[in-house]
Amino acid sequence: MNERILQRKDLCKTVPYESGLVLTYETPADKKRSWLDSVFRETDLAFHLGYFREIFKSRKLALNGTYDNAAWCESSARILDLLENCGGKVKVEGIEKIISVEGPVVIAGNHMSTLETFVLPTFITQHKPITFVVKESLTRGSLFGPIMRSRNPIAVGRNNPREDLTTVLEEGTKRLKNGMSVVVFPQSTRTTDFNPAEFNSIAVKLASRAGVPLIPVALRTDFWENGKIIKELGRIFRNRKINITFGDPLLPNDDSRKNQNLLLSFVVSNLKRWGTNVRES
Repeated sequence: MNERILQRKDLCKTVPYESGLVLTYETPADKKRSWLDSVFRETDLAFHLGYFREIFKSRKLALNGTYDNAAWCESSARILDLLENCGGKVKVEGIEKIISVEGPVVIAGNHMSTLETFVLPTFITQHKPITFVVKESLTRGSLFGPIMRSRNPIAVGRNNPREDLTTVLEEGTKRLKNGMSVVVFPQSTRTTDFNPAEFNSIAVKLASRAGVPLIPVALRTDFWENGKIIKELGRIFRNRKINITFGDPLLPNDDSRKNQNLLLSFVVSNLKRWGTNVRES
C-alpha cells in the first residue's frame, strides 16, 4: 500500500485516485500554537475570536451569493487551521475511501460536537459536492442561517421522527440523484459518549432508496465541547485529540440490516479504540 500524508496546502485540491493509495492527514508534530493563543493560554479567547471572524466572513459571502463549494472548502480548512493553532492535534484516516467511489454517496457516523460540521467539508468537498441533514432552526437564524441555506441542506424539525424520515428520504434522494452527496448523523443530538440504541437506520435507508454507496465515518471531536446554553460556544480541551476515520463503502444492493450493523460496528470499534465511552445497549 502506498500511503500519502496530506499537508494543509493539499486539502482543497483534487487528489486523483490511485488503486492502493492510502490518504491520511495529520497535524505536524512540530505545529506550534498561535501567538494569540499562547498569550491567552488559559482561556479560549483566541479560538472564539477566530471562529466568529470566520463565521462573519462566510456569512458575507453567502449573502453575496459567492459561498460556493470552493469557498466552503477553504472556510472549513481555516477552521481546521484555527483548531491546530489553538493546540488541536488532528488525525484523519481513510480519505481515499471517498475518492475511490464514483458519483454521490451517503456519509454517516456518530455526532459528537459542532467540530465535525465545520471540519468535514475540508476533506470531502474537493472530491464530491455535499450537503448535510441539519436541524431546521439552523437555517432560520440571522447569523448561521445564510451560510446554512447556501449549502442547500436537508432541514428536519426533530420533533416528529416519521416526518423527518420522510423528508430525509425524499429530499436526500433528490440531492443524490442530482450528484450531491449527503452527510447524515443518525442521532437525535450531539453527545460526547455514544449510545448505540440512539443510532437509527435513516442513513442506510437513504442510501438503499437512492441506490448509492454509504461511507461510514467515526468521529472523536470532544476537543470542542458542546456549550451548555449555545452548543457552538463550548470550551476547547487542548489535551484531547481529534480523530476522524472513514470506512469502506457499503453497497446499496446489500442487505440493509447487514449494512446497519456494519455501520454501527465501525463507529463503535473506532470509538473504543480512541477510548471514548460507549454505553452498553
